[in-house]
Amino acid sequence: MKIYKLKTGYTEFLGALLQKGKNVIAPRFAGRTLLFGKIDKAEEAVLPEKYINTVRSAKEFMFPVTEAVVEFSFRNKDVKIHDAHPEEDEKLIVGLRPCDAAAFTITDDIFNYEYKDEFYLTRRRNAALITFACESIDEACFCTSVGLKPDSIQGSDILFKKNSAGTYIAYVNSEKGQKVIDSVKELFEEVIEVVEDIPLYRDLENKMRSPLDTVKIKEWLDKNFESPLWDEYSSRCLGCGSCAYLCPTCHCFDIVDETKYSQGLRRKNWDACQFPLFTLHASGHNPRDVQSKRYRQRVMHKFKYYSDRFNKTLCTGCGRCVRSCPVNLDIYQVVSELTKEETA
Repeated sequence: MKIYKLKTGYTEFLGALLQKGKNVIAPRFAGRTLLFGKIDKAEEAVLPEKYINTVRSAKEFMFPVTEAVVEFSFRNKDVKIHDAHPEEDEKLIVGLRPCDAAAFTITDDIFNYEYKDEFYLTRRRNAALITFACESIDEACFCTSVGLKPDSIQGSDILFKKNSAGTYIAYVNSEKGQKVIDSVKELFEEVIEVVEDIPLYRDLENKMRSPLDTVKIKEWLDKNFESPLWDEYSSRCLGCGSCAYLCPTCHCFDIVDETKYSQGLRRKNWDACQFPLFTLHASGHNPRDVQSKRYRQRVMHKFKYYSDRFNKTLCTGCGRCVRSCPVNLDIYQVVSELTKEETA
């Protein structure tokens, strides 16, 4: 791993990338909402010290909210089908937090599983992830419970951390990351000496909520599929799906055909297991016909099913689902309390 000192500030770094013709995605305000979006000027981006996290994660730049996967046209019985092609533009996603960068190392598994999703994989290959370690946290953050830290490098092509003098230090974690550094090498100076361990990040780590015992959680879930506690916790859930739509690791989608006159598109759209229609069969049967079953599915998927298949927890502790829930349903609190119950 190579380490560099950034000789300028964040805004100057973005400006240099833009001057080189790079396609830069960074946290910016859309109205009053902080989201990842394409920037044309460095000043459009919000400084990393000004936010804990964006409202929505950057997953939509690998796995869009909606995308066409097949194009078709028809005239009587003559049907023509054309595969849609994934976008191949290279992009730099800058200003990620460690919890968001790590999320892609988790979703990579499902999009490479029995079927390789070339739409996701093409975008993934062509995107460099440039992460900035957290400088503050709030009560919703719990990344340390799922194996991460405020300055984790997992999933990042470059991780920026501040030293005690407030200078950004870049830790290059991949060839893609080195390519970014080389493109604006006049801004960087290679660091040869040992880099200090910054107290800021350890202090943030110590302020996090008590770590979850994910092994114990999974053991409880293995035994308690029919627990009455699912009714208790889900009684507050509205099934709005905001938790899934804001989550960096949720990846459920629906396939629909949209037609206009003699042509159409088959589209892949985000979906959520919290919606009543998500598991509705054509017969009218719905195996998850009540919210308790749907909420159980969310928790099981995060802490059991994904672990069963990939030995990973489907959560990075970013806290978005906690911040956004209109009824304050906190998944950290739920799984903590579940394992305290003597219902196993």
